[in-house]
Amino acid sequence: MSSVRVVLAIALPGALLVGCGDGGGFPDAVPIDQPPSNGTFSLMWSVKDPGGATLDCAEIGAQAVTVITRNKAVQGGSTEVFTCATGAGTSQGLAPGTYDLDFELGGVGGDPQTGILATSPKVMGVQIPSGNNVPLTPITFTVNATGGIKLNLTVPSKPGGNCATTAMNGAGITGMTLVLQHQGTGTCEPVQFTYAANATRPGGTYTVNCASPVVAPCIENDQQLTASGVASGNYQLHIRGKVAAADCFTNDDTLPVYPLGRDVTRTLNFAAAPAGTPGC
Repeated sequence: MSSVRVVLAIALPGALLVGCGDGGGFPDAVPIDQPPSNGTFSLMWSVKDPGGATLDCAEIGAQAVTVITRNKAVQGGSTEVFTCATGAGTSQGLAPGTYDLDFELGGVGGDPQTGILATSPKVMGVQIPSGNNVPLTPITFTVNATGGIKLNLTVPSKPGGNCATTAMNGAGITGMTLVLQHQGTGTCEPVQFTYAANATRPGGTYTVNCASPVVAPCIENDQQLTASGVASGNYQLHIRGKVAAADCFTNDDTLPVYPLGRDVTRTLNFAAAPAGTPGC
């Protein structure tokens, strides 16, 4: 009986050695599958008015082109944001798949609630492949690049108003001129303002002529100057309140004109000329 035990004890180590040889043992680990690499899309865009003229992003307050991407295989979506002025861009990496894309143009000139200036038609079923870029068909945003202006002019230090005499606590203004220029370029914007009559003064119109400003009668602080269809952009105003021939009251404010037919409403305060100014 003891001899059998010795043989088994000797045989077992040999069997273990055979199990560890090249022809046996544990199998190699199965390689882990790598996810497919992301793909991208590239996009070009232009911004035009309803007549087809190209618009500058800054002039209409457009800041960003946003592409809303929706992978048909995944709930929800994500956004790709590009700077409007660049006119083109390439997305971040997207998981390969089939996408629907929405396009929005937004910025400070856009709708007060949403910030959107315009949209471009949706593109459906865009295939984003692994490791490659897909150039999309160029898109166009169409924007109504005009707005309105509503101005009231006042001398805040004169409770009697703009036109009443100084004896009546008024500013004693006898005439006014108004120049409206595009900020930066200085180009004149020859808009026509209208203003309604009030209890004491007639209404009328005023057409801007930057080279030779027309002198209008005094306009009272409750006679609002209005203009529509003004090209959107940033403007510099130069308004003068005259006493006879002297420019005794001045205003040189800046003014944004919004697109989408929106009105900008401002009350502009005249500053009085320094004491001792001839004629004032």
